[in-house]
Amino acid sequence: MPGFYILDVSHGNCSVLIDTDGVTVVDAGPGADLLDFLIKKNISRIGILLLSHADKDHISGTMGLLGTNEIQIDRVYLNSDSIKKSALWDDLVYSLYDQDKRGNLCFEPSLTPHLNGKLNQGHVEIEVLAPNQYIAAKGPGGKDRKGRKLSSNSISAVIRISYNRKLFAILPGDLDQIGLDNLLEDANDVHAWLVVFPHHGGRPGSGAMKSFTSLFCEAVNPEVVVFSIGDNEENFPRKEVVETIEKISPSSNMFTTKSSGILMTHIEQSGNHSHKNSVGNISFHLEKYPPDLIFGRLC
Repeated sequence: MPGFYILDVSHGNCSVLIDTDGVTVVDAGPGADLLDFLIKKNISRIGILLLSHADKDHISGTMGLLGTNEIQIDRVYLNSDSIKKSALWDDLVYSLYDQDKRGNLCFEPSLTPHLNGKLNQGHVEIEVLAPNQYIAAKGPGGKDRKGRKLSSNSISAVIRISYNRKLFAILPGDLDQIGLDNLLEDANDVHAWLVVFPHHGGRPGSGAMKSFTSLFCEAVNPEVVVFSIGDNEENFPRKEVVETIEKISPSSNMFTTKSSGILMTHIEQSGNHSHKNSVGNISFHLEKYPPDLIFGRLC
């Protein structure tokens, strides 16, 4: 039975899709949570690893996978980022290149819609909605066709997962306002039942949080909004984001993986206990629609 898991990796992102034909991982957040999950699930092979962009909280867990003999990775996809100066990013890209050269995995420094149809696992369709090839080729530090400067977040890959044509989840990484604008210019449909909210519910680059959140929610129309965050009091998700989601998508349920003072206050003030604070891991089976969410344990 195909299962989808959003791992609680504190402030970061990591999702795992398990199907009869293989395992796909989208982002590998900090710490050993991903590796521990795979070992507990008796998974020794990742068919596809998709890394949305070069930020530490989305890639650092990859080094733990590459540094162990317990996990084999077949294919890795990411987009180039010449302005990311971190030692971690350089070490990761070199390690992937070296592993590819040795024949241990296939490394492709391109994660755009040209891959659609090539990433599917069994009955699960995995789409790359953004960035398009033009934006990815310009890269961080370049400018889009409207002259707006692209950042690492502007080219954050947006991944959508569907099962039997049911649009289950969108994983937009740290998509910012410029990335969202370019996504909506390209895509006719970005709907999904669940979304892991961009940038952990923080500020979308130079864009205003309310207008970004409104535009994003109107386009995706999610029933479930997940904020993958670390324990905090007033940082994530931002108050403007929570209030705008409530206004634009009043039927949406909001969940945080760790404790959020802002969401807790919102629940208390609104009396809406369909939202849940600090749920930990989230898992569900794709065969049921809408699925039952399971919190805090991995079934």
